[in-house]
Amino acid sequence: MGINNMYFLFVACLCVIYALINPDLIVINKINFLPAMFMLAWTSYSFLSYNWSFVKQVSVVHSILILKKAMLFIIVSIFCRHQTVKKYAPWFWFSVILVYIVIALWEMLTWQHLPQSLYYNKTNFVPTGPFYGPNQLAAAFNLLLPFILFLPEIKKSKFWGVISLLCFFTIMGIIVIEGARIAIIACSCLFLFAFIFLYSARMRKLSLFLMALIIVGLVIFAKPLVSFGTEMFAEEISSIGQESKSFTMSSIKIRTRLIPQNLEILAESGFKGVGAGNVEHYMLAGRMYKTGGISNSHNFFLELLTNYGIVFFLGFAYLYVLWFYRLWRAIKMNPENRHYYEMYFFALLMFLPTSILPSSIIWEHHYWILFAIINEISHPDNWMPRQYEQI
Repeated sequence: MGINNMYFLFVACLCVIYALINPDLIVINKINFLPAMFMLAWTSYSFLSYNWSFVKQVSVVHSILILKKAMLFIIVSIFCRHQTVKKYAPWFWFSVILVYIVIALWEMLTWQHLPQSLYYNKTNFVPTGPFYGPNQLAAAFNLLLPFILFLPEIKKSKFWGVISLLCFFTIMGIIVIEGARIAIIACSCLFLFAFIFLYSARMRKLSLFLMALIIVGLVIFAKPLVSFGTEMFAEEISSIGQESKSFTMSSIKIRTRLIPQNLEILAESGFKGVGAGNVEHYMLAGRMYKTGGISNSHNFFLELLTNYGIVFFLGFAYLYVLWFYRLWRAIKMNPENRHYYEMYFFALLMFLPTSILPSSIIWEHHYWILFAIINEISHPDNWMPRQYEQI
């Protein structure tokens, strides 16, 4: 993390120097004004909350984290003003997913893990990718899956169709092994939507053919793996219904009970929030027995609400709905580029299940890169017919 912070500081300094020596560069314009002001206000409030935070050190760490996100959002939003960047940004996300898949497959084949993984130096084949735990990797796959499923249809390419489908089936296998039920359901639903409403007849036939080919190949050459995967998938799906009836503290019960507990803490703070990153302290103070020993909010919106208060929760909710509305209008107003905007629309939609998958996504930065791109491409001033064809 120290190396990452140094690298980020170096890049941020370069960007500041470039902004200072380039008088024509407008850092805050009408397109990024609203979210940039929100991010800067959120950063200021986070540092201000130090005054009433119980755990001061945690408050400082989280405040610096929010500052980094604000800087990252503004930097990426400026970078994305270039039409070429907006045009080819989906390939960046496609490449990121491919890298994550390669790392996950390497982990599963070698039973080794990267240093930041909780399984580092442990004998475990469950992949975590470049993240701390398997749920973080599943969340990244879940969020970025639209860039796997939509790009081939935009390209109208059989080659990219094969690559896309192979990536999807690999991702599904990985998240089944990880036991990420929310990701299994969300990814399956998105693929079903793409299969029925997005894919051409050729892509549907190709999907079914590859699915049959993969199943036959696995049954012949890796029957134990098929049995294991089938059992895992059935267990994870069936346990969803069983958990709600169980008397044990299941993940569904925990997430359900976390909501009133966080709202209670929020009310006790006078709805101003308990301070940056301090919600866990209040959960530890006598509430964990109600949530099965879990102190994390397991929900980005809930974490934002309890730590920073109702004003910033409503502010982010407004931006989120605004991006949805603008993308929906872009889809309607730009039929030539409909799939391009749909791709980002569904990425934004997949943020909802993604935000409750890991214990906390507040530490990850790629969400804010995606939000910055969405803010740029969804603004009406940037709707240009045929601009993104043949990306």
